Amino acid sequence: MQALPETLSIAQEIQLSVAPVFMLTAIAALLTLLFNRMSQTQDQIRVLGERPEGEATAAEPDKAASRLLAARLSGIRWAIRCNVTAAILICSVVVSIFISDYLVPDLSNLIAALFIAAMTLLAAGFLLLLRDVSRP
Repeated sequence: MQALPETLSIAQEIQLSVAPVFMLTAIAALLTLLFNRMSQTQDQIRVLGERPEGEATAAEPDKAASRLLAARLSGIRWAIRCNVTAAILICSVVVSIFISDYLVPDLSNLIAALFIAAMTLLAAGFLLLLRDVSRP
Protein backbone atom coordinates (compact mmCIF):
# COMPACT_ATOMS: atom_id res chain seq x y z
CA MET A 1 0.00 0.00 0.00
CA GLN A 2 1.38 3.38 -1.00
CA ALA A 3 1.45 6.39 1.27
CA LEU A 4 -0.70 9.37 0.39
CA PRO A 5 1.13 12.22 -1.37
CA GLU A 6 0.34 14.59 1.51
CA THR A 7 1.86 12.12 3.97
CA LEU A 8 5.03 11.90 1.89
CA SER A 9 5.20 15.68 1.72
CA ILE A 10 4.86 16.01 5.51
CA ALA A 11 7.49 13.32 6.02
CA GLN A 12 9.90 15.19 3.74
CA GLU A 13 9.27 18.44 5.60
CA ILE A 14 9.96 16.76 8.91
CA GLN A 15 13.20 15.35 7.49
CA LEU A 16 14.22 18.83 6.34
CA SER A 17 13.49 20.30 9.76
CA VAL A 18 15.49 17.75 11.78
CA ALA A 19 18.89 19.44 11.30
CA PRO A 20 17.66 22.88 12.42
CA VAL A 21 16.03 21.30 15.46
CA PHE A 22 19.36 19.70 16.42
CA MET A 23 20.89 23.16 16.08
CA LEU A 24 18.32 24.44 18.57
CA THR A 25 19.51 21.80 21.03
CA ALA A 26 23.11 22.93 20.58
CA ILE A 27 22.13 26.58 21.01
CA ALA A 28 20.26 25.68 24.22
CA ALA A 29 23.40 24.01 25.59
CA LEU A 30 25.47 27.05 24.66
CA LEU A 31 22.95 29.36 26.32
CA THR A 32 23.19 27.29 29.50
CA LEU A 33 26.95 27.75 29.48
CA LEU A 34 26.63 31.49 28.85
CA PHE A 35 24.06 31.96 31.62
CA ASN A 36 26.36 30.10 34.04
CA ARG A 37 29.27 32.35 33.05
CA MET A 38 27.08 35.43 33.46
CA SER A 39 25.99 34.27 36.92
CA GLN A 40 29.57 33.67 37.99
CA THR A 41 30.62 37.09 36.72
CA GLN A 42 27.73 38.78 38.53
CA ASP A 43 28.74 36.96 41.73
CA GLN A 44 32.31 38.22 41.31
CA ILE A 45 31.02 41.78 40.86
CA ARG A 46 28.85 41.42 43.96
CA VAL A 47 31.75 40.09 46.07
CA LEU A 48 34.01 42.88 44.84
CA GLY A 49 31.40 45.48 45.78
CA GLU A 50 30.82 44.00 49.25
CA ARG A 51 34.42 44.26 50.46
CA PRO A 52 34.78 46.28 53.62
CA GLU A 53 36.82 49.49 53.31
CA GLY A 54 39.68 48.26 55.51
CA GLU A 55 40.03 44.99 53.59
CA ALA A 56 40.84 46.47 50.21
CA THR A 57 44.53 47.23 49.81
CA ALA A 58 44.03 49.86 47.15
CA ALA A 59 41.00 51.34 45.45
CA GLU A 60 42.59 51.41 41.99
CA PRO A 61 42.89 47.61 41.53
CA ASP A 62 39.25 47.25 42.61
CA LYS A 63 38.15 49.78 40.00
CA ALA A 64 40.19 48.04 37.32
CA ALA A 65 38.72 44.66 38.31
CA SER A 66 35.23 46.14 38.29
CA ARG A 67 35.74 47.56 34.80
CA LEU A 68 37.07 44.24 33.55
CA LEU A 69 34.13 42.32 35.04
CA ALA A 70 31.63 44.85 33.65
CA ALA A 71 33.16 44.48 30.18
CA ARG A 72 33.07 40.72 30.55
CA LEU A 73 29.42 40.83 31.59
CA SER A 74 28.58 43.02 28.60
CA GLY A 75 30.27 40.58 26.21
CA ILE A 76 28.41 37.63 27.72
CA ARG A 77 25.11 39.49 27.39
CA TRP A 78 25.83 40.20 23.73
CA ALA A 79 26.67 36.52 23.18
CA ILE A 80 23.34 35.58 24.77
CA ARG A 81 21.51 38.06 22.54
CA CYS A 82 23.21 36.67 19.43
CA ASN A 83 22.38 33.08 20.33
CA VAL A 84 18.77 33.77 21.30
CA THR A 85 18.24 35.64 18.02
CA ALA A 86 19.87 32.75 16.14
CA ALA A 87 17.48 30.33 17.86
CA ILE A 88 14.50 32.48 16.85
CA LEU A 89 15.74 32.52 13.26
CA ILE A 90 16.17 28.73 13.30
CA CYS A 91 12.57 28.41 14.50
CA SER A 92 11.59 30.68 11.61
CA VAL A 93 13.44 28.36 9.21
CA VAL A 94 11.46 25.36 10.45
CA VAL A 95 8.17 27.25 10.19
CA SER A 96 9.08 28.48 6.71
CA ILE A 97 9.80 24.93 5.57
CA PHE A 98 6.27 23.89 6.46
CA ILE A 99 4.63 27.07 5.16
CA SER A 100 6.43 26.82 1.83
CA ASP A 101 4.66 23.58 1.03
CA TYR A 102 1.14 24.72 1.87
CA LEU A 103 0.75 28.47 1.46
CA VAL A 104 3.53 30.00 -0.58
CA PRO A 105 5.05 27.97 -3.39
CA ASP A 106 8.69 28.99 -3.10
CA LEU A 107 10.27 30.33 0.06
CA SER A 108 13.70 28.85 -0.62
CA ASN A 109 15.39 32.27 -0.79
CA LEU A 110 13.82 33.30 2.51
CA ILE A 111 14.76 29.99 4.14
CA ALA A 112 18.35 30.34 2.93
CA ALA A 113 18.56 33.95 4.15
CA LEU A 114 17.15 33.04 7.58
CA PHE A 115 19.58 30.12 7.89
CA ILE A 116 22.57 32.25 6.85
CA ALA A 117 21.57 34.96 9.33
CA ALA A 118 21.18 32.36 12.09
CA MET A 119 24.60 30.87 11.37
CA THR A 120 26.18 34.33 11.31
CA LEU A 121 24.68 35.17 14.71
CA LEU A 122 25.71 31.79 16.08
CA ALA A 123 29.28 32.40 14.91
CA ALA A 124 29.21 35.87 16.51
CA GLY A 125 28.05 34.29 19.77
CA PHE A 126 30.92 31.80 19.63
CA LEU A 127 33.41 34.60 18.94
CA LEU A 128 32.12 36.53 21.93
CA LEU A 129 32.47 33.40 24.07
CA LEU A 130 36.01 32.90 22.77
CA ARG A 131 36.80 36.49 23.65
CA ASP A 132 35.44 35.97 27.15
CA VAL A 133 37.41 32.82 27.87
CA SER A 134 40.58 34.43 26.45
CA ARG A 135 40.49 37.25 29.00
CA PRO A 136 42.68 36.93 32.07
